[in-house]
Amino acid sequence: MPAIDQFRRVEPATLAAFDRLPRWDPSSIATLRASYAAVSARPVPPDPRVQRSDAVIPGCDGRPDVAVRWYRPVDAGAGEALPCLVWLHGGAYVMGNLAENDDRLDRMVIELGCTVVSVDWRLAPEHPYPDGLDDAETVWRRVAKDPAAFGVDAERMVVGGASAGGGLAAALCLRLRDAGVPQPRLQLLVYPMLDDRELTASIRASEDPGHWGLWHLSANRLCWQAYLGGLAGGEVPPTAAPARAEDLSDLAPGFVGIGDVDAFLDESVDYAVRLSRAGVPVELHVYPGVIHGGFVARPSTQRTTQFLSDVYEALATAFE
Repeated sequence: MPAIDQFRRVEPATLAAFDRLPRWDPSSIATLRASYAAVSARPVPPDPRVQRSDAVIPGCDGRPDVAVRWYRPVDAGAGEALPCLVWLHGGAYVMGNLAENDDRLDRMVIELGCTVVSVDWRLAPEHPYPDGLDDAETVWRRVAKDPAAFGVDAERMVVGGASAGGGLAAALCLRLRDAGVPQPRLQLLVYPMLDDRELTASIRASEDPGHWGLWHLSANRLCWQAYLGGLAGGEVPPTAAPARAEDLSDLAPGFVGIGDVDAFLDESVDYAVRLSRAGVPVELHVYPGVIHGGFVARPSTQRTTQFLSDVYEALATAFE
């Protein structure tokens, strides 16, 4: 996929905002993080209709405790059991934080009347696989085991995430299945980061993405190496890179959403197709002209508006 062809397909309103994209410097994890921090959104005050609260979930099986942020409608009744989204932030396994999702998750709570718990999972390379996945599993198991303590309806729990968070959500479903634990109502995979092997045309095209703000193959490689740690270049389990899984049967129904100007396009589409072939109900959306990061709380283009609407609809259906 030549870089010029990618550029021509980007939605015009998105092109106009390209100067606000990160100026990725893939020299090191430190420079990537600095690139990301330079354009990070300012903290958003809580919406008055949403109660935010920070908490700590006790670790499971000797693992560390996990910091989380809860979002709940202020008008929810005391003890009311609400549908719940367990949200895993993005950041290529090496970046990201809770605050950057505040606006997005506030609006989900308002639109859907649900509760959301956002997981502050540990980042690589300081904490390579499986630490981040362990954190996601700890939160899932604790909430599912005692939902009343958290005001959650255990029958209406969803796991979801964007980019690396989408990869962790897919990996969590694989781990839960292999452990014989019931699946979520939905795995919400927003342009998920699934494959470390650089096999697809779309990821190889990112070696020359055509703009400094588009995700670059060298950055992707650096992040996978950091996340996989000593596994890099060796035998990588599917719960580290879900695209490697040979068996995708008996997993939660899926929603996969991605733009067609995204390095993860091919691996995301392939994963959705393989879920379907394994008998898993899956909804796949590919949005023309949308780049990585196009799922935003306040979209400004036709396609990103549709992206957000489709995510809300999938969640509403799972929460019914």
